[in-house]
Amino acid sequence: MNVGPAALVHNPFPSRPPDLGVHDAACTGPEGRDEYVAFAGRPEPPDAGGGVVLIGGRPNLGKSVLAHRCLHRYEAAGHLLVDLAGGPSGGLAGPADCLARMRGTHPLPDELRAALREVRSAEPVEGHDELGRALGGRRLAVRLPRPDPNLRPAAIADQVRAYARAATAANSSVYLFEYPYWVESDWTLVRESVASGPDGALVTPVALESFDDRELMAFLSARVGGSDALDALLDLDPHMLLRALARRRTSLSPNNLTWFNALCHRAFAAAIEAGAARVAIHHYLAAAVRTGAP
Repeated sequence: MNVGPAALVHNPFPSRPPDLGVHDAACTGPEGRDEYVAFAGRPEPPDAGGGVVLIGGRPNLGKSVLAHRCLHRYEAAGHLLVDLAGGPSGGLAGPADCLARMRGTHPLPDELRAALREVRSAEPVEGHDELGRALGGRRLAVRLPRPDPNLRPAAIADQVRAYARAATAANSSVYLFEYPYWVESDWTLVRESVASGPDGALVTPVALESFDDRELMAFLSARVGGSDALDALLDLDPHMLLRALARRRTSLSPNNLTWFNALCHRAFAAAIEAGAARVAIHHYLAAAVRTGAP
């Protein structure tokens, strides 16, 4: 009597990808984590000489991953790191608020905490200049919380310019400013407004594009353990899968890994519930109905 392949019992996709969290003394870089998938076409941390690294992109395209990679790159270059992204939501109005937030943030490097006690000026740029002198030439790399989502592009551009001037005053330090947007024209307005001003050279914009189909397949393959495992687990042609899913994708909400992870999780869960040995196209199509457009 022939016995068919065993039914699936393990779902290699979590219900949601894990959050990288905030940087601390024990934080490993994304590359050092098992769940991290390196994509060849993703931007590298820029070599910022001081000012703002403006990381833009629609939701779930990897802005936090790039911010973490920047922090590790700049730490290796000798910067003192501060990650404020885990604080209260709504962002910070400007660099003076950032200094106030840093004073109340734990833990901080002892060298930075001592330097903050020497800052007396309430004017943002002068306060950062005092901080720079107190640090004795050391530079900061500060990751900001995401800005208030109700701010219009002009207000975002004003904030970016203010942080760029302050960071430059503090020994050419770096602020990481993550700007999530839904509408591409908002990013264009912010980028062009900053670039056209006198502080444009102090801002390095990095835009994250949506994940293409090749990257989605690389993500799928990495999660299940490689191409051989993928062939054993899927009873479908991946290219057929992508064509079938194309109707679910729009230019307004492009491919992102949170959506694709949820889609794969639900497809594998459906196959496991049905006692199937492999994941078929109908499992994915049923999952797509539940998941909706990315």
